[in-house]
Amino acid sequence: MKIKLNFLALLPILAILATSKAFWEFAFGADRVDQEPGELKFLVYALLAGSLVSIWFYWRYFEPLMRKWLIAVLLVIGGMMLESYAGWGSVLEYAHVFNKLFVLLMIFGIYGFYRRHGLPPMQQLSTVILLVSLGNLVLFHRESLSLSAFVENERGFNAASAYLFVLVILLSLNNYLLRNSLASLLVVFVCMPLVIFLQHRSVWIAMFIAIPIDVWLLRRARLARFSPVKMVMLLVIPFILGSLGITMLVLDNPQVVTRFEQSIDDIANADKQGTGSWRLKQIESYIPLVEERPIAGWRLEGFEVPMQFYDPSSDMPMWKDRTGHHFHNFYLDRAFYFGLVGVLLVVLVPIVLITRRLLRSRALDADMAALVAFFISLVVFGTSYDWSTYHYGLIGLMLAALAEPMPDDLAIQPRSAAQPRRAPAQALPI
Repeated sequence: MKIKLNFLALLPILAILATSKAFWEFAFGADRVDQEPGELKFLVYALLAGSLVSIWFYWRYFEPLMRKWLIAVLLVIGGMMLESYAGWGSVLEYAHVFNKLFVLLMIFGIYGFYRRHGLPPMQQLSTVILLVSLGNLVLFHRESLSLSAFVENERGFNAASAYLFVLVILLSLNNYLLRNSLASLLVVFVCMPLVIFLQHRSVWIAMFIAIPIDVWLLRRARLARFSPVKMVMLLVIPFILGSLGITMLVLDNPQVVTRFEQSIDDIANADKQGTGSWRLKQIESYIPLVEERPIAGWRLEGFEVPMQFYDPSSDMPMWKDRTGHHFHNFYLDRAFYFGLVGVLLVVLVPIVLITRRLLRSRALDADMAALVAFFISLVVFGTSYDWSTYHYGLIGLMLAALAEPMPDDLAIQPRSAAQPRRAPAQALPI
């Protein structure tokens, strides 16, 4: 009997996904409000160490552009260490700022491992994420699933955790379109309403951007064919069931529909109301500092800059000084600390590699399409939130999926093929 061990390939990416609140609450508890446990820092440091080991072992499998990108990241980190030593007498002053660069190493660690060994079983990955996320909701954030929580806009399940459902939706949708898996279709029908119900409008937008891009990539690669039966299953049946469900809600709980309409209105008028207005005010508070140092940002000095964002209701600083500036915008965060160089250091190479792959070949498989669509939605998601640690692991996974085939001298070969053949034995004289 043969035992398949391919699930072991999931362990590196699951280790990085464990930095998501949906995962770590199982280990560290859910009694902390907007506060990460100290134990999580040790996990992140262990992942950084593991990433360095992976880079060391799999450097020879890196594509040329990935090597140049890694060298650029290491040079920036080295320059920051010299600046830290010259100005503060320590090579790692203000770990908060350095961690924004160190986390990039996880991209390369995951990329190197999966470039060498191939992608993990993506449907298994989707299943694990789904079970963990649903389990977290039921065990720790059951109140988020109530109608009263929806009406009061109480979101115990944070946006970064809810965003994991988008990846599950993409992988499950592709599995249904390519293999007619009704189980995968059921997962889509469960996760999409959950995303809506959890009320993170940034995740709504990311989902509605990712799905059309994913379908377009499948159509472009001629992988998906939309038969009448599939169209009925994907559109007509959900529309009928959704209409019945909404009608029941309107009759029994009209305040739910009112809350939903308010959320849509907040998206449409993000510059005037809702959290979009709050984020805009934060951007306006820091734009003068970004414009003062647009190329390389404030770097370590930025941690010492007093809080610029004030609570409109009390005219007091929104957070204490020297706790980080708590940016709810990935681009503002990188532009403030590292300028245009910091933004390009993260997003330029993935965009170049995606563009290069799409221009050179139509051959994107379903897993590639899902990961690319997820990344493009992440680019948009970054306008509302800073990227989480686990996002960098998924970027590394995407880049490994997009990588060109390895040269023959680096490709994995069967053991028998790798060993030189022996000369045939001579017949012994009788």
